[in-house]
Amino acid sequence: MFSPNQLYDYLRYHYSTDKKNSIIRNFKINGIKDLMYLIPMNNIYTDSLLHKKHTTHGYTEMLDQEPIDIDAFAITSRTSLELTEPNSFRLSFNNADLVFSKSMGIHNPVILHSERNSDAVVDYTDNFFIEGHFWSNAFTSRYWFSHYELLSKKMGERNKRFGVYIRDTNGTRTYRKDLINVLDNNGIKEHTYYPNKETNTIASYASASVEWTDHTQFDIHIVPETIFDTEKIHLTEKIFKPIIMYQSFILLAGPNSLDYIKSYGFKTFGDVWDESYDSEQDTDTRFKKVTDLITTLSAMSVSEFRKLIIKTQEIVDFNRTHFYSEKFKNILLNELHQVMDDTYRQQEESFYTMPGGTLFYYYDLYFKKNSTLLNNAPLIESLQYVYKKSEKIGNAIVQRYNHLL
Repeated sequence: MFSPNQLYDYLRYHYSTDKKNSIIRNFKINGIKDLMYLIPMNNIYTDSLLHKKHTTHGYTEMLDQEPIDIDAFAITSRTSLELTEPNSFRLSFNNADLVFSKSMGIHNPVILHSERNSDAVVDYTDNFFIEGHFWSNAFTSRYWFSHYELLSKKMGERNKRFGVYIRDTNGTRTYRKDLINVLDNNGIKEHTYYPNKETNTIASYASASVEWTDHTQFDIHIVPETIFDTEKIHLTEKIFKPIIMYQSFILLAGPNSLDYIKSYGFKTFGDVWDESYDSEQDTDTRFKKVTDLITTLSAMSVSEFRKLIIKTQEIVDFNRTHFYSEKFKNILLNELHQVMDDTYRQQEESFYTMPGGTLFYYYDLYFKKNSTLLNNAPLIESLQYVYKKSEKIGNAIVQRYNHLL
């Protein structure tokens, strides 16, 4: 379907041809936390817009690949700002304002993200951002895993009951150390396949691929998502690996993540084993329910376990077919187009409901903190644009922000 960069170019094409009033920016390096790298990448569809910036346009910030972390954005971006712009007004800002002011514009900014139940998203909307959700990693997973569609399942009994891929145990992923400890105890290790656990040689690019022969090694795929100790839902390509590998799965992620998957047409295994872990809000309780389930399945006799796996096969086959289907592709595209249309409509409305947008709002904060560093040239240029579009809004800006002009 789309690689990450192809996805962003598709959006730039789609919405430049529809003359939407926004510039799409994404991280130059996927996974980085430095907002200095959140930029409008050059392409043939948007070159004519880039020089205008927030003078006549708003921004659409693509914060869709990784979980949104405002504190991390602030820390890394402040370090870069200190090195590249030591006299910047924004160095006097608190962390939140430093992050949010990155996106200031005459039209209020949009963030497109892949989170549900997210306090970070609420923080953005509380600071004049317009938000829209779509499942970004589902798009890229269909691209990354497209060439596995024609590969058939090899029949026969697997060597292990469980398999798990763990590359990183730092940051939000530290809970995986506890998972490894559980799997190494109570005899579960004998039933578990985890390649390169001791040597930790799984490369970062492994997220975009699978070792196809692994689908013959184990039956149940334990999926340790990027975030677990959280209330938010943010699912990556990891959840699709068991689906393309003809495997059932147990998911370690934020609460209600299985419901999220089902909302896109997939099925899970609540009729085969206990999936009540998914509704647990408390992290420790959710973790214990998951590991208790793994322990229970590990303790089954061979015949009991095989009967259980047979029960999963209809769901496994359904999920794989659905993943590669036009129906799933259209669900993703319809969601994306709808959210883009909704957010851009709101962005255009913000021109009238918040005269001056976040551009004048943050310049006003700059002025109060350090007026000697204020360069009001962008404000004058923006005001000229505003008056061409609406004299009423231009007058409202002058009345409120005359001290900046």
